[in-house]
Amino acid sequence: MSKQLYDIMRCADGATRACKLVDGVLIDPSLEVVEKEKKEEKEKPKKVISIQDRLQGKVEDFISAVEGQVDDFVDSNYKMKYNPYNHLADIGCKAAHARKMRPFYVDCYNELVDVYNKDDEYYIEAWSHLKPKYHKLMMDFYGNIVDDLDRIIKNSTAQRKPRKKKTLSATRLVKALKYQPEFNDLKLVSVNPEKIIGANELWVYNTKYNRIGVYHAVNSNRGLSVKGCTIQHFDEDESVQKTARKPKDTLSVLTKRSLKKQLNNMKTRELKMTGRINAQTILLGVF
Repeated sequence: MSKQLYDIMRCADGATRACKLVDGVLIDPSLEVVEKEKKEEKEKPKKVISIQDRLQGKVEDFISAVEGQVDDFVDSNYKMKYNPYNHLADIGCKAAHARKMRPFYVDCYNELVDVYNKDDEYYIEAWSHLKPKYHKLMMDFYGNIVDDLDRIIKNSTAQRKPRKKKTLSATRLVKALKYQPEFNDLKLVSVNPEKIIGANELWVYNTKYNRIGVYHAVNSNRGLSVKGCTIQHFDEDESVQKTARKPKDTLSVLTKRSLKKQLNNMKTRELKMTGRINAQTILLGVF
């Protein structure tokens, strides 16, 4: 009987051991176990990341980016200018993200409000390393973040398409309409132009001349319409515009009631609307 031969080899499991030599071939004792483990690993169901988990991951990334700006603001001795709306838009923050971010920043803002008003001893102690004048600056900083998150959420609603039944004909009517989709200086976004069709009022803002105007439908049942770049079926006597001296304040709230009040309170000269819409026209809202 011949003597069993062995030799040293590195096996599939990573270990180095003496293995049997059979007909000139080294037999790896770990090979069967390793192959079995590989097969089991391959057959395991892959972990699927849910939409909500992906969304939350992006939200955490965006919060981290904004908090980096907070740190920069503090490092600048509270002098750095920051535009949350433009920053978040540049990094891809959408309304779904903004809705999830908002509670966090509302809490941050409310905390600073309590500190500023001296309403909460715990928070006052937590922020005692800062002088009171800096409490106000931090409060305003977080307040601007909340305001711009609200603006992102609102603008997504403004751009939402109307019901499909109305869209079919409206799409063709507004196909050639040239308007300004967005005006970042005042954080304004045009509503979907298809909503003009059948509306009783269309409010517009000319970004070149700072003019706010309104088109009133001549017939409330028929509503407004569009032909090329011109608004049709509007009342030429009731449809007017005025120059806004402080457009940022005037356009801070874009409800029908607020816009009407702001237009009525303007002391500048009243002009008739021409019906023309161009690339410097923001479509503020339809009612």
